[in-house]
Amino acid sequence: MEGKAVYDSEKVNMTVTLILWTVLCTVCMALMLYVAAHKTVVIADEVPGRLALSVAGGQGASAQGAEEPGAGEAGVQALVFAAGEGAPGSIRIPLAQDVRAEDVTVENRYLDRELWVYLEGADASYYREKAILGDIASVAEGRCEEYHGGVILKIRMERVWEYYSTLEYDPSSADSGNFAVISFRDPHQVYRQVVVIDPAGGGSDRGSLYRGYAEKTLALQVAQSVPEKPGTEDIRLYFTRLEDVDVSDQERIDLAEDVDADLYIRIAAGEDADPGVYGVAGSYNEEYYIPGTGNVQLADALTRNVTVASCNRALGISPAPEDSILRQLTLPAAQIDVGFLTNEKEASLLGQASYRDRLAQGIADAILEIYKQNEAEREAED
Repeated sequence: MEGKAVYDSEKVNMTVTLILWTVLCTVCMALMLYVAAHKTVVIADEVPGRLALSVAGGQGASAQGAEEPGAGEAGVQALVFAAGEGAPGSIRIPLAQDVRAEDVTVENRYLDRELWVYLEGADASYYREKAILGDIASVAEGRCEEYHGGVILKIRMERVWEYYSTLEYDPSSADSGNFAVISFRDPHQVYRQVVVIDPAGGGSDRGSLYRGYAEKTLALQVAQSVPEKPGTEDIRLYFTRLEDVDVSDQERIDLAEDVDADLYIRIAAGEDADPGVYGVAGSYNEEYYIPGTGNVQLADALTRNVTVASCNRALGISPAPEDSILRQLTLPAAQIDVGFLTNEKEASLLGQASYRDRLAQGIADAILEIYKQNEAEREAED
């Protein structure tokens, strides 16, 4: 009897083990099938040096340079949109059967409120009748353009969004079972703190000038050096310009309002009739009071952190002049003058990439400091 009991116990253990292995294999197979049918596509952000697709002129031009004039003008056609299947806050782009994840490049061109989807090897004729389905209330318009052996679908949205993309495959479908699913979310649904970085000047507005080195160039170079994620994944940076182009004050303000920015940081350079003046200075809007972390606190954090990072001297903070864009904003906003181009020695420092990197790190440190303060205030309220 004892031997039979041992045998029965071993039989039960083997049965349980077999069942567990069967369940595990089933789950793994289901997961493999799901992964095979749903592949995530990385969406490049409009940050200098990250975009792969180039265009002729404008803020959308990549760091690799613009195309030759006239490129992309032939073969342009309007995209068809229709409300249809899919989750709210997403659109479904039909794909030809032979399109795979490696053939797709997706970019968030937020400065133009556009989403670009490049399909290598795709034919523009496919999208003459194939409609993009889903939640199209936020879609303004779209066009399909021939591009380097494929097509770019340029979808202009009503506002700035954060995007997520997956490719869905249906091997049993002869044609229309494959889709690129693009989900879009409000920036504040994804990030705890949204910051607009505004390099002063641009285009015809060169600002201060010293021996051919312009404030507009310095401001952009420092902005481009600010770390994309200043110490935490919970902070999102948007830039008012990414190249040397004219940007109006209204366009800068519109971006801040569109993303509902928590902070607005303007990067500039000081100038003075006295060439001996040098150092780091901050300015703020004294007319608009914000409780808690407001204009003054932001200007102070920027001045302190940039001064420490650059081993320079602080000139303090002061109210912004009457014509400053800061006076048109109703959110915590400040300007940081990272140095004086009118001072020969400081201008020489500002011309060095390593020094500009330190200035940019100081700005990132200030952003992180404000973020931590805001998080502490939220926890105290809870």
